Amino acid sequence: MKQEDTMSEPKQNEPTMSEGSEQNEPTMSEETEQSRFAASAPAEKKRKVLPILCAILLAVIFLCGGFLGGWYLALGNFDERARDLIWLAERVEENYYRELDDDELYDKLFHALELDKYCSYYNPSAYDRLVDESKGSNEGYGVSLVYEDYARVARVVYNSPCERAGMETGMYIYRFGESAETLREGTPEEAYAFLTSHDSVVLEFGYADGEKKVGTVARESYAGSYCEYRDSEGSFRFRGGDTLTLTQIGGGMSALDGKTAYLRLTEFDGRAAEEFEACLEMMKERGRTDLVLDLRSNGGGYLSTLCEIAAHLLKNAEGNSPLVAVARYRDGKTEEYTADGNDFGKYFSADSRIRVLGDESTASASEALIGAMLDYGTITQDDIYLRVSTYNGQEVAKTYGKGVMQSTFTAPGGRALRLTVAEIFWPKGNSIHDVGIRAYGDHAVHAEKLAGAEEFLRLI
Repeated sequence: MKQEDTMSEPKQNEPTMSEGSEQNEPTMSEETEQSRFAASAPAEKKRKVLPILCAILLAVIFLCGGFLGGWYLALGNFDERARDLIWLAERVEENYYRELDDDELYDKLFHALELDKYCSYYNPSAYDRLVDESKGSNEGYGVSLVYEDYARVARVVYNSPCERAGMETGMYIYRFGESAETLREGTPEEAYAFLTSHDSVVLEFGYADGEKKVGTVARESYAGSYCEYRDSEGSFRFRGGDTLTLTQIGGGMSALDGKTAYLRLTEFDGRAAEEFEACLEMMKERGRTDLVLDLRSNGGGYLSTLCEIAAHLLKNAEGNSPLVAVARYRDGKTEEYTADGNDFGKYFSADSRIRVLGDESTASASEALIGAMLDYGTITQDDIYLRVSTYNGQEVAKTYGKGVMQSTFTAPGGRALRLTVAEIFWPKGNSIHDVGIRAYGDHAVHAEKLAGAEEFLRLI
């Protein structure tokens, strides 16, 4: 069974401490760890069991529907290499120094099918979590961490327990404990170990040069949000249970003038398309005609969400379903992805200015959206501002460079394989795979990776 396609940048393989996974339809995305606690990325996991041979094993297992006994039923239908694979798996099952149950051996074998960094294998429980998150249903604390002198917030999911407690990207977790009276300092590794072993924690957190806060956060199920709206008079995020409402959470951004709105899109996932449109409606109601679209650290997501969002941003597109992207498969077949409408004029005028912010983690569906906006004249290269990062010892301002698409295939037992199936091209035929989008001069911004919106805007 084939699910929808996705475009996403592969995730940094970080240790995590809450439920959630990735997409279950065609995707263009970076595998960002949403709704999770995460530490700095460990070394790439080793392929311990027959990495080159596992593609055939997968077919055997999916077709036969069982472990070693089921394979023998179809043994005569496979060539010598397939029979060798069965023999090798049997040797592991019988002779490995510790006993492996069927699921453990399956998982080790299947993970070797990650043929490139965008491919993923899911056991049934992981795939179920993936499906839930694709609908915006998350579980956990809702934050990812990196290790510095203290554990630092790399990303916080909007409407998650940590975000509602006041935690923001770039903050540090200074102390942790079971109660306010037992708060203690520790290494980032100790903080992570404490968090992973508790369902409710008290944290002291804040920016390096700001006031520290103390708050209690608990693991819970919540509806993740992927958009934020701000202007010179107010800041708004989505709040609520099953139904989210755009709610004012703070004052305005001093870096914005009276005609400019700021919209941050963190993923092409969940209810992102509905939220994006709601933000544009607020922009219109509040009399803003210009837009700053922040795609920093947006690793992508569903192509369907990309097409819904693109419908609002294609300035000179004609017709009700303008082309957004083209997928090209290995047999030469192409598939067109078109916008779900064309209403640029509803929110913007011919004189409206749209600027785009990005960084080295702006990937896949984000890059495709930028490409469509460039091809339809919504923006020019002079409207793109990218953070400078280091590649091979050189400072470069560029996006990630992912121009391939994945599809997810499921087996009757609930297992799933996310596989790279096509290269993606912009409406005018350009592909940025392994290249990315670049910025130069004043558009190459020297900012910290986790810089806040105000700080970044003041540098452009």
